[in-house]
Amino acid sequence: MFANRLRVTKTAGDQLKALKQRTSVTPNILCRIALAISLQRGKRFEAPAIDLIGREPHKTTLLGEHTVLYECLLRQIYGDQSEKNFEALLAAHIEDGISVLKAARCITDLARIR
Repeated sequence: MFANRLRVTKTAGDQLKALKQRTSVTPNILCRIALAISLQRGKRFEAPAIDLIGREPHKTTLLGEHTVLYECLLRQIYGDQSEKNFEALLAAHIEDGISVLKAARCITDLARIR
């Protein structure tokens, strides 16, 4: 379902860089946390037409051994979609979660986010 390389927006990529500097947590882990936060908040998106020109990590780097789990969660929420739509939905959820994470100033702040 997901392409081998998953892109996020330039804004999300810049925020991930800043978060990494402040928290020392790698961007792929921050993306996983952001995705989980967004899914937990229950926010739904209509396959957004967003400009995915930022970071382009490999899907196994970004989602790890749980790639299939994330794919199933998105499929459960959104039903069958094209690969391009799933990529845009994943990027939208990551960006939504990053909007919550961006307030973190250190790694302990990440642990306090609900």
